[in-house]
Amino acid sequence: MVIDLYINSSENNRVSKVLSGKFEMTGTLRGETNVVNPEILIEHANPTGYNYAFIPEFNRYYFINEFTAVRNGLWRARLAVDVLETYKSQIKQMPAIIDKQQNKGNSNLYLNDGSYVIDSRSYNTILNFSGGFNDGGKFILITAGG
Repeated sequence: MVIDLYINSSENNRVSKVLSGKFEMTGTLRGETNVVNPEILIEHANPTGYNYAFIPEFNRYYFINEFTAVRNGLWRARLAVDVLETYKSQIKQMPAIIDKQQNKGNSNLYLNDGSYVIDSRSYNTILNFSGGFNDGGKFILITAGG
């Protein structure tokens, strides 16, 4: 069984993580484990610098939540599946209507997602017309433009 350890410098909610410092380990699965939240024993001097893993046999990417020292050179890693990275190809192929975009230069101004501040001001002017209207009725005159 192969386990690839990485250093993840991306946010947890990002698809297509930025991974570096790949360290490949091989070993044998000796006990039962959970595919979604596995606990794996790692023989390494100090693996605490790694925070991400990929297990090709499970075809899943994992966050490393915790390392526990079992004995000298043996560590227990508690992993949790990263659903976004594991299924990123399926996620990217899904049709969607984007309600919020990070890059405002490419966004649709007609979709109001609340990220644009709209300035709406009302200018009212009252003008008296000398002899233009009679005293019996009320009239509202609305003009638009300059």
